[in-house]
Amino acid sequence: MNNLEFLNRIKIANKIHRLGNSLEAEKIYQELFALNKNSFDLLYSYALFCRDLKNFKFAKQLLLNLINKFPSSINPYISISEILRIENRFQDAEKILLKAYKIDPNNNDLLYNLAVLYFYLKNYKLALNYINQAIKSSNLIDIYKILKAEILMNQYKLDEALKILYEFKNLKDDKNKKIRIQILISNIFTRQKKFNKSEMILLGLIKEFNLKLAYLNLSALYSSKNELKKAIKLLKKGINSYPTYWPFYKNLATFYRNTGQINLAINTSLSIISKNKFDYSSYFDLSEIYDFEKHNEELNFLLNTNLNNLKPFEKIHAGFAISNIFYKKKEYKKSSYFLKLANDESLKQTRSDYELKIKNAEFFKSLNINKSKFIISKNHSNHIFIVGMPRSGSTLLENILSLNANANDMGEVKFLEESLKEIKNIEEVFAMYSMKINKQFKSFPIYTDKNLFNYMYCSIISNYFPNAKIIHCIRNPLDNILSIYRANFLNQSFSFSLKDITNLYIHHFEIMDHYKKNFGEIIFDYRYEHLVENPNDFIPKIIKWLGWEWDEKYLSPQKNKRNVSTASSAQIRNKINSSSVGIWKEYKDLLAPAIEIIKTEKLFMQKFGDNLSEII
Repeated sequence: MNNLEFLNRIKIANKIHRLGNSLEAEKIYQELFALNKNSFDLLYSYALFCRDLKNFKFAKQLLLNLINKFPSSINPYISISEILRIENRFQDAEKILLKAYKIDPNNNDLLYNLAVLYFYLKNYKLALNYINQAIKSSNLIDIYKILKAEILMNQYKLDEALKILYEFKNLKDDKNKKIRIQILISNIFTRQKKFNKSEMILLGLIKEFNLKLAYLNLSALYSSKNELKKAIKLLKKGINSYPTYWPFYKNLATFYRNTGQINLAINTSLSIISKNKFDYSSYFDLSEIYDFEKHNEELNFLLNTNLNNLKPFEKIHAGFAISNIFYKKKEYKKSSYFLKLANDESLKQTRSDYELKIKNAEFFKSLNINKSKFIISKNHSNHIFIVGMPRSGSTLLENILSLNANANDMGEVKFLEESLKEIKNIEEVFAMYSMKINKQFKSFPIYTDKNLFNYMYCSIISNYFPNAKIIHCIRNPLDNILSIYRANFLNQSFSFSLKDITNLYIHHFEIMDHYKKNFGEIIFDYRYEHLVENPNDFIPKIIKWLGWEWDEKYLSPQKNKRNVSTASSAQIRNKINSSSVGIWKEYKDLLAPAIEIIKTEKLFMQKFGDNLSEII
């Protein structure tokens, strides 16, 4: 067989595989290997064949073999990085791509894959840098431009992103490209709070293609508008078309939980596990709201899982789930072991955003904005900003405040952060913030904003928001640190490091101390322990400080039927209780790094007083 015939046989094997006959393709590959085991084309094609069959281990072996034999060829580096990315091994993928970049810094496909990787890592600055290099070298490749639009969208450069996407006018013959562009445009409209336009695009994609992703995105859009009944109805319609598409069920379980339908949430997650016992994210979801009392088979499967045999994110979800199970059983040493294992694995897969949060907080503190006098207008709504660290009792507080019929609980909206990014003049911040509210919510006399990281912007709130009040949620540092560490906050990567959680807690406390000295008249200290240990005394103090008329209903927030989409959505359905106060003592050994950091902060220790006397 000459070389041309050999290459043609590789093409035939690839074509047969694409047509779905993997066994016949395998036979051809084996015949070719008997003739030449060192052919680059054969090894590379077979590696991609194994990748498609999800035999990632052997595919990586073949690709590494190719890299050793042909170190200047870039495609094997790119292909192995793609597999590593699928496995969520982002740091390993980065290493191999940067190694290839040293060999050929002008390879367009390599530049594109670097941009994709950094996009996944949310390092949009680097992603934009590499995609711009790729576009500069080859301006005619559409996928480069589409990725650039997606990066710009995530940098909130929405108009720039739309401008790129609107360049693609004639896409009748390219279904996949049309779908991707329409989805991106819909996402941009959602971020611009142009919900009707976004909804129309998604409904069109459902009508034309019955697209699964359109169902998911539209259900998420309805959820963001707090229209969870509508979201649930849509997902049920999607399930009728795709009864085995499990992301529909996962979203459905989340929406049931957020609407307080806990039994439906449990049963939906159990149905997912019954079809796929290896869906560890559903085990994690269940572990937060169910003790598996009537499902011993599922519980035993989870507890007997060898986590070392799992992929990284499976290991993370399983670890958090098992830790939660042992927490409920009050077997705290075992809970600690799996909790550390899960968080350590999470840190391998992502980079902590601790330094970015510190940098942002310090920047706004350095602006040194002075308090100015407002001409208070009766037309202005009252804005209550609930700030502090996650897991500090903020959801319970918002549940209490939302019992006021005149208050609209907006939840953890990013309106203030978005406004500060979008405006050119700081004095425009209130108008931009108000516009975002008007686009998403009905008019109310009072709005509560529970984006806790708004603590960074207290000077902005004090100076530019008329009728604004700030409630600072404060919880025993060690209970708070432990609760964050237990939460599996995928979008708050500092939460996987006890050191970073502790340092951020202390830094946030110091920032708030600074703001209280300057704007203390509009800031109320809400102590979680005071509320749960003596609600009859502390809740009236909050209501009085807000200037509201007292009503006994504020003492029974568990009766509130509102939708809640935070990690505490299940707990707030229970009566106020102090069961979690002091739970850190059961995890004292695990919390040793946090305790050591706190001990060195003498000023912090003094300000917290008796709350930390047990660790001195």
